Amino acid sequence: MTGSFRMRLGAALLLCGFLPVFAAAQDSLPQNGLPTSEPIVTAGDGDADITTPDSVARTTAAGDDANATQTVYRPDFFERFQPNTASDMVAQIPGFSLRGGGGGARGFGEANSNFLINGRRPSTKGQDAGDLLERIPASSVLRIEVLDGASLDLPGLSGQVVNVVARTVDLSGSWNYAARFEEGTAPQLLDGRVNLSGETGDLGFSLTLNSGQFTRTEDGFEIFASDRTDRGGVVFEDRREFIHSDLQRPSVSLNLSWSPDNGHVANVNTRLQTQNSNANVREIFTAATSDGETGTSEGNNGEDEVEYEISGDYALPAGPGTLKFIGLWRDEDSDFTTVFTDAVDGANPVQLVFLRAEDEQERIARAEYSFGIGEAHDVQASLEYAFNSLDSRTSFSSTQFEGEVLDAVRVEEDRFEGRISDSWTVSDRMTLQGSIGAEYSELGVVGPGEDPRSFFRPKGFLAASYQINPLYTARARIERGVGQLNFGTFVSRRGLIDNTETSGNEEIVPDQFWNVSAELERSDPKLFSARIEPFYRRISDPIDQILFNDGSQGPGNLQSAKRYGVEAEATLLMDSLGVPGLRFDIEGLVADSSIDDPLTNRSRALNNQTLWEYEIEARYDIPNTIVALTAEIEDGHFAPEFRFDEIRRTAFEAPEVELGIILKDIAGMQLGIRVQNVTDSGISRERERFFTDQLRLGPIGQFERFERFRGRRLSIELSGTF
Repeated sequence: MTGSFRMRLGAALLLCGFLPVFAAAQDSLPQNGLPTSEPIVTAGDGDADITTPDSVARTTAAGDDANATQTVYRPDFFERFQPNTASDMVAQIPGFSLRGGGGGARGFGEANSNFLINGRRPSTKGQDAGDLLERIPASSVLRIEVLDGASLDLPGLSGQVVNVVARTVDLSGSWNYAARFEEGTAPQLLDGRVNLSGETGDLGFSLTLNSGQFTRTEDGFEIFASDRTDRGGVVFEDRREFIHSDLQRPSVSLNLSWSPDNGHVANVNTRLQTQNSNANVREIFTAATSDGETGTSEGNNGEDEVEYEISGDYALPAGPGTLKFIGLWRDEDSDFTTVFTDAVDGANPVQLVFLRAEDEQERIARAEYSFGIGEAHDVQASLEYAFNSLDSRTSFSSTQFEGEVLDAVRVEEDRFEGRISDSWTVSDRMTLQGSIGAEYSELGVVGPGEDPRSFFRPKGFLAASYQINPLYTARARIERGVGQLNFGTFVSRRGLIDNTETSGNEEIVPDQFWNVSAELERSDPKLFSARIEPFYRRISDPIDQILFNDGSQGPGNLQSAKRYGVEAEATLLMDSLGVPGLRFDIEGLVADSSIDDPLTNRSRALNNQTLWEYEIEARYDIPNTIVALTAEIEDGHFAPEFRFDEIRRTAFEAPEVELGIILKDIAGMQLGIRVQNVTDSGISRERERFFTDQLRLGPIGQFERFERFRGRRLSIELSGTF
């Protein structure tokens, strides 16, 4: 079955499924637009009336006893920050963190982000939340609403959801420029972004150009020892490391919208991005004992990539509801080059070369029909077809042998999904949202004698929200879902610098999971807003390292795993405590996980899982001045990574600290100066290697440890509007 035939078949099924509804459009009711005049409550005035467009939330809140799960921030709330874009404004909402958007999700499915723009979910995967909100000038934002996701008629949204309500002006724009200076690194002078937005009649547009530059240099020390040094291991080789990486990722995106007065709405999103990245690791090693070697080595990793995406949606009134079509076409072509040269004194240099070319494709066709039942229910039925593929070609060569080791893999997945969801307003204080559906997919390697494997998987969720009082809201959610499989797990790879080989696995399948979470939120935009969320995830078919029959290792499915923990965030505003202009933002996570190790049969944490992390930010907008002072500290700890022949542990050497000053109005521009990594924090990695047939059950054959430091960085950013 060819890709073009799949697309025609998928689109035909979607259209046929909704054709009867589409035929009823002649009797449809027009979709409500944004009201031209409505009462708006300033953040914190919970006893005022709030009215929002029907496309955002169907209910209204009035009085302390109503379902006041919404806080509305007007532009004057953000005046002291003098923001340039909607992204700057959302970043200052107390107790809220933006998430989602961008690629990585399984199809479009139900919403996995927590932001809306004019009550609508963006239909792009190539642009994340920050990209989309940065294109909206702050001057065009009418208000920002913080809603309860379970109260909306958009399935999948839960917890706090931000809706940016903005008008389009005739012509406006914003820009940003950054220069960065780091110890041991050439100045970074070509990072910037320009956005131009406008409207003429029913048509709107947004054009964004982004240069996307980043460079980094690290220096470090490494030792090779016979065993862990804390267990008496003898160091037999000392190494000095010099690491340099640079990235250029220019992109251009064009977003078009059409919104006439008849209730029809159309959006087209296009994006083109190129990427050139290079990382160089140079080492000078010296023998400390007769077991060591003296010489030099150099490794170079490079990637050239071109990615484009065309997506869009079209919504129109149909019968008693709204019919919406969504489509996406995305291609990504990447060429990877790794060259490693090892020159030991007294021996001929050895060079290894690994080349990989990958072409990725994603096609999505989706249709949704949303309608209300009475005053309490908003229902949505959806069908989605998705096609994903990866075409990978690899080549390995070395001066140690003649010829090349070639490999080629093509992986394809066809997927159909159907769902029906209901958002139910049980009372003024309580809302429920439920969804039930299933997906059918065919997944496999394309080639002679290869037949795709087929899967049928149920999925859905149930979410509840209850307002305890005007300050506190409790939420709960249980979800059955399917993970997005990384097609790279089908491809064999070689790590030349670390001397590792990972086999591809043609039998791997996506994991499935049960998610259970509860949340308690306090919303007080004048003093203290916070959210705490314990969670538990039970995973079937988790992906970890497995051992194949030929003795090689690579990704594969194990029986089960679990992950659990608590995440929290809070904002403390000090204005009412006697220090106007000072605020603290805190985010944190404590988590653990469990999986039965396939070699030892003992329980351990999932590879590289975050065990704990925190980030604390302080900002002081000095009253009656244009000056703001900022400070930030963050740290984290991660579980080890287990292969059958090694264990890796990576850690930050110390918390990372950043200090900054913002001048909010310099000739109409905003100037930010930041000093990053004030404490000169670095990263360390320990690697235990095992060389016997017993693998990790045997004795350590070699212990490696490095510490890398990248120095301090000075960042100067200018931004403004026009």
